[in-house]
Amino acid sequence: MTLNALARRARPRACAQVLVAFEADIETLAECVGPDRHLRTICRCGEMVEFDATAWLDRRLGELAMVNFTDRLRCPCGGRQGRFEVWPGPAGCSGLKTRFAASLYD
Repeated sequence: MTLNALARRARPRACAQVLVAFEADIETLAECVGPDRHLRTICRCGEMVEFDATAWLDRRLGELAMVNFTDRLRCPCGGRQGRFEVWPGPAGCSGLKTRFAASLYD
């Protein structure tokens, strides 16, 4: 692939059809979840889990950028600020453990 072809290639966005996983940062929470995509969190220790953000959507936080949520996460290893990634496909199909936004408030 030439340099010009790489420069023209658009970065995948949550509001477009998601074909590959990508790190969510400036996208809004509402853009990152849907019937054709789901969130996963990844900690520095290597743990990867699906993330159910329903509680945050119920609190009408869907218009906030994903960077606003990274400091709300805590991994069982004690690490903070896991990163979010948007993955194609519906939630629950990966076989990964699921963490829930609601459990962060218990």
